Amino acid sequence: MLSAIIGTRIRQRRRELGLTQAELARRVEISAPYLNLIEWNKRRIAGGLLKRVADALGLTMADLDDISERHLLETLHEISLAPVFKDLGTERDRISELIGRFPGWAKMLASVSKSERDANARVASLSDRLSNDPFLNETVHRMLTRIASIRSASEILRDFPDLSDVRRDRFNAIIHEETIALSEIGEALAVYLDRSEDTDQAVTPIDEVEALFNARQNRFEEIEDATKALSELLTESQPLSRRANAEALCEDRLGTFIEDFVNEQSEIETAAARKRAVRMLRDYAIGAVILPMEEFEDAAKRMFFDIESLAEKFSAEVEIVCHRLTALAPSPETPKFGYMCSNAAGSIIEILGIDGLNVPRYAAACPLWVLYRAQQSPETVIRQRTVFPSGARFVFVARARHIGPIGFGKPRHYVTDMIAISEEDAPLTVYAPDRDVLIEEVGPSCRTCPRFTCAHRVEDPLIE
Repeated sequence: MLSAIIGTRIRQRRRELGLTQAELARRVEISAPYLNLIEWNKRRIAGGLLKRVADALGLTMADLDDISERHLLETLHEISLAPVFKDLGTERDRISELIGRFPGWAKMLASVSKSERDANARVASLSDRLSNDPFLNETVHRMLTRIASIRSASEILRDFPDLSDVRRDRFNAIIHEETIALSEIGEALAVYLDRSEDTDQAVTPIDEVEALFNARQNRFEEIEDATKALSELLTESQPLSRRANAEALCEDRLGTFIEDFVNEQSEIETAAARKRAVRMLRDYAIGAVILPMEEFEDAAKRMFFDIESLAEKFSAEVEIVCHRLTALAPSPETPKFGYMCSNAAGSIIEILGIDGLNVPRYAAACPLWVLYRAQQSPETVIRQRTVFPSGARFVFVARARHIGPIGFGKPRHYVTDMIAISEEDAPLTVYAPDRDVLIEEVGPSCRTCPRFTCAHRVEDPLIE
């Protein structure tokens, strides 16, 4: 099909110049019948002959064999395979002829199709958000709860005018506190609705905090510097006691510092986002106290970023090690790590992103991710080599851990920590897969995955 673009282009250009096939064939030293086969895409042309034809027609090699036209060919072929066009009798074998003869029309068709696809994707995203957005559902529920509380307190004040001053003050305080909370919820909802038309802006408080972490590439030098002196105060040898001490130190020494730092960040605008950012940056500071970056980075490289070995060396939990890996400064010797955590219900409760890996926010992720499989084998590190429909390849490394009280008769609850590495970066780690390791075909989520025949699909795609 690619050669057909060249043949059609040669025929079109020859006619524009008023040359006969015999004349052009004579100039390039081939027979007229052979040139006829080339022009009608029955013979391939390349190398020196292609150069002679281009010179004879006053063109460059790029004019005849343009890489952009190859991409255009692939795009139009993909468009022609769309289900909506299946009954139109589209001549797929003549796409290259269209590009060769009418490149402007071909580009216009590709552009119109792209605009239509982008519009459908936007509609699907908004529909998905309205149907599944946990923030919107939770916000409305919280507003109704606060309004009910204010109404109840105000009705008591109205219906019982003989209340004592102490009780009246108590109900007035309730109304005051609930009103403040309601205004904060309303502020977050207003920002959400204002921004929902602009997909490039943060929409929810979660989006605001993620925008902050993405802008810093999950690394905050100010907090790294502020925690250096605190790391020397940790003397405990057990992970849980070290963490408890680190939490106390950060709360006592860095509480105000982190709150002031959050207030200065342009990405954080709502009160709900400020609370979330403070909580996440306190966790970041705790990790920095337990695993000082300079020492951790050196050990991580020596141990090829083995999360269990690093956890043992620093008497830390694997969860904290995973977080610290995402904060490593990028370098040729250091992979870029992404991180996510899911609960037993399959909901992804925390994300620290990695370029090229799109994690669904308003629907469940692909059930084939090892993120979910890991809970079948708690406390065991499981590796997965994946390929997405886009062709992007990642290595996932997951480990489920127990949370909550431990003891006979108490239910076991697990969450799963997972780091993600591009397959290109994986050889720098202990998790580099051999060539014989199975590559598993996965997707982002069932609602947006184009693998229509997947046996594990649990939801119909939004667009077919």
